[in-house]
Amino acid sequence: MITVKGVCSIARAIHLMVLVAALFVSAHARAQDRETITWTKLPGTAVDLSINAVGQAYALALDGAPWRWDKVEQRWRRMSGKFVRITAAEGNRPWAIDADGVVMRYNGLWWEDKDKGVADVAADATGNVYSAKRDGSIKKWNPLRSEWQPIDGNARRIALDSGGHPWVVTTSGTIRSYDGKAWTTFSGNALDIAVGGTDAVVIADTDGAVRTFNAADNRWTVVSGVADVVAVAVTPDGGPWAVTRDGSIMATSLLAAEEVKVKEDRAQEATAPGVTVPVSIAPVSVAPVETAPPVTAPPVVVPPSTAPTAPTTPRSSASIDPAAVTTKSNITFVNTRKSVASIAIGKDGSVFGLDAGGKVLRWSNARKTFDSFPGTLVRIAVDPEGNPWGISALGRVFRHTGQLWKQIVGATGSDISIGADGTVLITDASGALYRLNEEQTRFQKITGSGILVAADPDGNPWTVRTDKLVQRCDTSPCTVLAQKAVSISVGPDGSVWVVSDRNLLMRLKADRKSFEVVQTAGHTPSKVAVGPNGYPWVVSGTQLALASNYFERDEGGDRTTAAATAGNTVGTGATETVVTAEVSGFTFTKTMQFETINSDILSSGEWAKLSIGNDGHIYAYNMGGGMGRYDSNQKKFISKSTFAGDNSYDLTDFDVASNGDIWMYELNPNTGLFRERNRVVKEYKVTGGSVRAVSVAPDDTLYAVFSFTGGLYIIYKKLPNSEVLTKFSNDSDVLDIAVGPGNDVWIVDNSNYVQQWTGTKFEKRPANGQKASRIDVGADGTVYIRDTNSALRKWNGANNSFDVINNTNIGYVAVDDDGRPWTSVDNTPTIKRAKD
Repeated sequence: MITVKGVCSIARAIHLMVLVAALFVSAHARAQDRETITWTKLPGTAVDLSINAVGQAYALALDGAPWRWDKVEQRWRRMSGKFVRITAAEGNRPWAIDADGVVMRYNGLWWEDKDKGVADVAADATGNVYSAKRDGSIKKWNPLRSEWQPIDGNARRIALDSGGHPWVVTTSGTIRSYDGKAWTTFSGNALDIAVGGTDAVVIADTDGAVRTFNAADNRWTVVSGVADVVAVAVTPDGGPWAVTRDGSIMATSLLAAEEVKVKEDRAQEATAPGVTVPVSIAPVSVAPVETAPPVTAPPVVVPPSTAPTAPTTPRSSASIDPAAVTTKSNITFVNTRKSVASIAIGKDGSVFGLDAGGKVLRWSNARKTFDSFPGTLVRIAVDPEGNPWGISALGRVFRHTGQLWKQIVGATGSDISIGADGTVLITDASGALYRLNEEQTRFQKITGSGILVAADPDGNPWTVRTDKLVQRCDTSPCTVLAQKAVSISVGPDGSVWVVSDRNLLMRLKADRKSFEVVQTAGHTPSKVAVGPNGYPWVVSGTQLALASNYFERDEGGDRTTAAATAGNTVGTGATETVVTAEVSGFTFTKTMQFETINSDILSSGEWAKLSIGNDGHIYAYNMGGGMGRYDSNQKKFISKSTFAGDNSYDLTDFDVASNGDIWMYELNPNTGLFRERNRVVKEYKVTGGSVRAVSVAPDDTLYAVFSFTGGLYIIYKKLPNSEVLTKFSNDSDVLDIAVGPGNDVWIVDNSNYVQQWTGTKFEKRPANGQKASRIDVGADGTVYIRDTNSALRKWNGANNSFDVINNTNIGYVAVDDDGRPWTSVDNTPTIKRAKD
């Protein structure tokens, strides 16, 4: 038997011992110079990691299976269950969360359910356990009473320091810590957070970099050498571990027992999450490679000549892609009875959709329904590997890596399509076409034009022009076909499908020049997407999904992927107007069930004004009743002591920042813009202006509308770390304002028309105009208005219209972090919210 120190001097040491030595050397180097930190890839693949103060480490494999690190044998050991988050705890008793949000504790034999609706859980080696609920609330486990106790605050990710106190990443990405009495907010934003060692705090920032907190300088320092990180953990000696977006497990310090037994004449087999690797044959610098058994393609039948032809590139019979063979079956549709606003299908048969509010959905064959998937978009496409891509309401382009949403920085577009060969095409609002380069870093302009685009299997664009004519752009100039369309899609087999300007489903004939009608009995199509073998799915005019085939594939990891997804579809930088070729005339009415919330603390006969705070709480106020905050445990509003509320000020509009600051437009006893912090009120002024409306963006930037002599109503903004109000735009016609993620600014103008900021100007939404008297935007980008008839409406980004909600007599409206509307009843203190 030899120790790890002895192994370092043996020239013929096997790979595993060299790895151990390298990691301990890197830990020593880190203590001397942070810039010399070395990252080493560990065996296996993962989506989450956790390490406690005594060095117990756990990982979740890509399929959700939990694994425990054996410090003696230096390998991963499999445990039972399937989860999306895991935390090391007291003893070998980890806690974990499954894809349904159920948090469980391992009792040594099996997993015990402890709560539902949980997003993250954190525990330590001394018995402290905290959870972050899906609504952002925080709870602490009381083992004596076997119950959860609510803790003030907001969290999406959570970790515990040596004192058992939580450090969190809030639902808006802010980093905060709690000392048992008060919260402290730190600079920066993060995807994940971990605390270890002597309270070494490590984050994965929103760019995928690992950073450690430098308390002396009160700043975050980048740990170089690893990128695209989505999860982090910390060893007892303060060394970061990380999981990258491709699942690689990276470490700067190894967890090992005091002595590690080795045999020099033969190596042990090391088992890791997701891969089994003979350790003795792996070079130190080469990561283990996971191989798959050969796949034998099923026999295929060449379609008759009357079917649409496949791409023109010659293919040998041995290389024919089964998805590229056109079906000979008649196309008939089944009503899935599930609602969706648009659909996209990948070459692997993955079906993604968007609901009326732009929320991403993923079809499950097993459950015959659309499951929720993180993200909000207005255009969606699916790559050959089954990962969604899309364009947000601000025109920003995003792709899902399999583990997180990632923005294509600097790229904006209006429509997107991905060919079976992986070619990614977009159009912009002017109709220009662009192709993504091989490095997936930027889009390059190509020949052709169109406001809608579809990529064929060879990456050639088919488009719909502004006059709705279909054209094929494989040559210059494009070839125009005598067919108008409002939707277009090309399948992996090369079949071209459109929805015509007369709302007929049509397929390109074998002559490649004209289209034939395909019946959708009893339904009027509005959109089409084509999957393997030329089978289309259709969205009807009433937003029902119609399927001509269910594409068989392995769905085992779908829900795990959704639950573990990091990042968001907010983005930063330039914006783009998203245009449409759809036929106007469809009017959608949405049925929502509402429940009345106890608001007895408010004064009768007074409006109930609402705000969804960036701190994760829902607030209500009226004159005489004061300020109230919703308590999710008591399911009612309870009084919140504030200076303004206790003194019955007349707050005409208010909003709440992540640190609890209340920003208010006050009419009595003084008129102006005020901020209340810890019961101290401060006024903010703009020379010559009188405040009219306020809104706090998810990043805590304040937006306020000021009125001036001559009927000018101008927007000013104040950054979170500034005390100065600066003019936002030269527009001077604003009645109400609401701001969503990524500084997505919406207004109601003085003519009561809804408008959205495009990055350079405000434009009506929709273009033909929608009148409203109030507006609010959720942290997920969901937009609701109170129209001029006091009815509730929801913005439908896919159709560029406001859907009517079956809820009238609305007073104020606010949108919570889940995109759910809360409303007050006109001229009353009654408050309602949409049911889950």
